[in-house]
Amino acid sequence: MKRFLFIRAMVMLVVVGASWGVIANTTYAASLSKKNVPLKEEYGRERVEAEKEVEAEAHAVEVMKKIKPGQRLPSLILKGLNGKSYDVGATRNKALVISFWASWCDPCRLEAPMLNELYSKYKDDVDVYGINVTRYDRLEDVQKFSRSLDLQFPILLDEQGALFERFGGVAFPTHVLVDHHGQVREIIIGMLSEQELERKIKTLQKKKVSLGAE
Repeated sequence: MKRFLFIRAMVMLVVVGASWGVIANTTYAASLSKKNVPLKEEYGRERVEAEKEVEAEAHAVEVMKKIKPGQRLPSLILKGLNGKSYDVGATRNKALVISFWASWCDPCRLEAPMLNELYSKYKDDVDVYGINVTRYDRLEDVQKFSRSLDLQFPILLDEQGALFERFGGVAFPTHVLVDHHGQVREIIIGMLSEQELERKIKTLQKKKVSLGAE
């Protein structure tokens, strides 16, 4: 009788132990699946963020492609000090002289009156844009610079320096000469004399005249 009771007790212990094992395993499995949900969600978020970073980097590479002579001037809208917006790459029937400058640049200050004079002399055939790289300047100083020299040509603001960087972006002033087709002819780093710049403007005009004659 005692032996029978002992065996019965052992069987009960095995059954109960097995039941608790099933319950424990089920609970553990459930807890694992619950823990895995946020991990999957986190992985999904990381993947989306990674894709966004790749797209942003690709866009940055596109934006930073350097412009070289022989290429067209890209379309880019810049704000002017006069409140207007200018598309530097817009189709025009004029040559274009771009001067990148900063208010603290002494050669730029020496050169500005010369640009003013050439603009007044050739404005029927040539546009002049003085593009301030505001990323390396202060807007109040830009305004003072323009007023003090009574600049007549449009002053544009390259606020993030994006266009300046595409032309090399190493020093002020930097000049870009564009023909009436919108094609970049020359990129010149450093100050030019009035005679040098006027000669280059006349060369752009002669190309237009010779093309028209053909």
